[in-house]
Amino acid sequence: MLIEKIKEMDQDMVAWPAETVGAIAKPAVSVIGDSDIIRPEHAVDMFRLFGGGVAGDVAGLPRSRLAVLPRAPDITLVQRDEWLVPMIEEFLDAAAVEEAMRATEP
Repeated sequence: MLIEKIKEMDQDMVAWPAETVGAIAKPAVSVIGDSDIIRPEHAVDMFRLFGGGVAGDVAGLPRSRLAVLPRAPDITLVQRDEWLVPMIEEFLDAAAVEEAMRATEP
């Protein structure tokens, strides 16, 4: 039954054009498992659309993040809370600081 539901979901999935994703101005955090339905190369493509995939030592760290959790199919990602929570909290804290700094600019 799960496989049938996944097939239905795949048929109904809307593909977002790269231009639409790239036009999103806010940072994003993408999390996949290394044994996920989502292919790692697709996650990397999305990460690049959000401004990632640059040489951080040269260009500066991107605002968006990509995490690939080991030994994690998509169904069990939520069971990796010991990894996810600190990553998400740090991401949200960084975004809040950036937003606060923008609010104080003239």
